[in-house]
Amino acid sequence: MRKNFDYHALLGEKNPLLQFPKLKEAAIDEFSRKSFAEASLNEILKTAGMSKGSLYHHFGDKFGLYLAMLDLIVEKKLSYFYPLLQDGLDTSDFFDLLQKTMKATMDFMVADPRMHHLSNRLLEESVEFRNRLLSFYTPDYFQTFAAYVRQAVESGQIDSRYPPEFVAQVVEIMLSSVHKLVRTGEPEELLETAAQVVDFIKYGISRR
Repeated sequence: MRKNFDYHALLGEKNPLLQFPKLKEAAIDEFSRKSFAEASLNEILKTAGMSKGSLYHHFGDKFGLYLAMLDLIVEKKLSYFYPLLQDGLDTSDFFDLLQKTMKATMDFMVADPRMHHLSNRLLEESVEFRNRLLSFYTPDYFQTFAAYVRQAVESGQIDSRYPPEFVAQVVEIMLSSVHKLVRTGEPEELLETAAQVVDFIKYGISRR
């Protein structure tokens, strides 16, 4: 462990993990299969062919490696969502936007199942661990999506008795868990299931 390490230096274009593709792949493989506590740093380093000294120099410790890996995954995932959110700025149909969001989630999952599994595993980590990770990020996709939920509440599309942040969190969990509802994992089945989930959300939370 490297003392007084600046974890913020791991984020963005200067993310050192971009220089170590084998380490990135090894980290994604290990962390997508196991929780942070259960994941073996030794196994990751062995697969990547890197020494602990080098790891501590570039990433500080195991948490730093996880943070750097997550930063790359967040950027990848957001690349699927930001275009549709920008397109959705002029639409008044929240559930149409949600349908597009579900499609983006499916595209992200199909592109690299490991990243999707890791996103789900992160939801199962402790609140303390997740809050520590989130402390390194400025408001992003979730805050943007929550803003759309608030607009939908104000326009009467969503029942106002549900707090917007609560609705956004529930939708996020459902988006991340769609893979648990399908049998084959084929793109067609994923899209059909996504449509069913949107219908379920719509008629469960829309204003009657």
